Amino acid sequence: MCPYGVWLPGATRRNPLDRYEPKEHDMRRLLASVTPLLLLLVGCGSSADSPPTARSSASGTPSSVRPSKSVPSRTSTPARAPSPGAITRTSAPPTSDPKDCFDGYCTLKLSKPLTIRLDTKKFYYPEMTVVAVGSDTLTYRVDYPHGGGAQQILSPGGGSAFGFRSHTTVEVKLVSITSGTALLALSPGTPD
Repeated sequence: MCPYGVWLPGATRRNPLDRYEPKEHDMRRLLASVTPLLLLLVGCGSSADSPPTARSSASGTPSSVRPSKSVPSRTSTPARAPSPGAITRTSAPPTSDPKDCFDGYCTLKLSKPLTIRLDTKKFYYPEMTVVAVGSDTLTYRVDYPHGGGAQQILSPGGGSAFGFRSHTTVEVKLVSITSGTALLALSPGTPD
């Protein structure tokens, strides 16, 4: 029995004044029972305390990125009409200058890593960085202003988005990769 009067498995000393020394198998049992609880608690938390995350529809999603909820419906739903003040745009014409993406609206041709500066008043994040352009994937990273960040890997046709609280999100789509040149489309989304 331990000093608090609780019987612990594998305890051999019965004197309450003796100090309980756990055995190796007791520690394994403890770790096996506590680990799932810790993992569950790590996944919990209020949205005000947690850092923002990116949403993805591409496969191979890193654990720090949550998948988007884009499931095709079986019934047809009417398209939502844009609000009176909303700007509706078609895809932007291709450009090779990342400065054209400052407003979060561009179609960028690129074949090597580069940094895309963003309007912090609108999107909160100062920039996104394309860290790799492969033969069939593009990897980008968004650093959080107060430390940390999220990385996303996109395949052609795949998309994701990132945003912070009430700021406008940035929607990212890898349109294509041909001969090592990627066509990356950015567009402003809605505030989260």
